[in-house]
Amino acid sequence: MTLENREPAPALPAPELSSSVLAAKLRLLRRNAELTLQQLSRRCGISASALSKIENGQLSPTYEKIAALALGLNVEVGELFSPTVKAAPLGRRSVTRRHQGVAHRTDQYTYEMLHTDLADKRFIPLVTTVRAHDRAEFTKLLSHDGEELLFVLTGEVILHTEGYEPLHMSPGDSCYFDSRMGHACVSGTEEDATVLWVSSHANMR
Repeated sequence: MTLENREPAPALPAPELSSSVLAAKLRLLRRNAELTLQQLSRRCGISASALSKIENGQLSPTYEKIAALALGLNVEVGELFSPTVKAAPLGRRSVTRRHQGVAHRTDQYTYEMLHTDLADKRFIPLVTTVRAHDRAEFTKLLSHDGEELLFVLTGEVILHTEGYEPLHMSPGDSCYFDSRMGHACVSGTEEDATVLWVSSHANMR
């Protein structure tokens, strides 16, 4: 089976998609911060027109853009996918059952956002389906503040990073890298791969 005629992967069976959650939460956080679209645009480097489309559920941003939004709003990434603003008590815990995270789909990946009920997390855990199969599917390598851990769950992946040769990884392999370094992950076979992707964020102290 060639890449041209391979069937698309089935949608992640999560109970809620991120588009409506992200749209509503972005609008709420922006208004609470008393920011116009133009002011937030200057803070995060995303055009006001693109911000408007995200707020209206018409645009699904990449993780790079999501990280920029979080930085512009001075919140952590997971806060953008939590339906409500919540405090961070001591001794807290969160459980996300299998396939019950918040799904966020981009052209290259389908993310399952884990533990979105917790605010002010020190890192962002994601189970990611890697649907890209060629470096050419990315217009550019993605980059943002923070650090990342990539752990392969199923399939074969190729991690492209600035300054290094492409890294071929199999189930059980992991890589820790600086998120400011341009990066992109693609499946190394005709089948989609899945990875545990853990990312810190710019506001982590």
